[in-house]
Amino acid sequence: MKFHTRLKQLRIKNKLTQSDLADVLGLKPTAISNYESQRNEPSLEKLIILSEYFEVSCDYLLGITDSYLPVGGEVLDKDIIEIFDMYRQLDQEYIDELKIYLDYLLYKQNQSLKNNLKN
Repeated sequence: MKFHTRLKQLRIKNKLTQSDLADVLGLKPTAISNYESQRNEPSLEKLIILSEYFEVSCDYLLGITDSYLPVGGEVLDKDIIEIFDMYRQLDQEYIDELKIYLDYLLYKQNQSLKNNLKN
């Protein structure tokens, strides 16, 4: 994945407009648009600011690496990594309880989706 795609994904995931992100970098919104459309690339200084702001490595932003925990070719975001780290701290009894709760949440989500489709 290339820089322009990574940048846009991170911006959208963090619910930022191009203007919001431009403010972080001290740039005009058109600069972010130009990054995302591959017309320009950020300076090294701006790349570092972006990596610190999104809490990812420059290698990740540049598409050199996907993640430090790749699974089946998918990139695990920080939320998944945080949940995985907490999971690893649980005793088996609590892992079993967590699985039951996750089943419940999936059931609840599916019911909600079905209800929304009916309406």
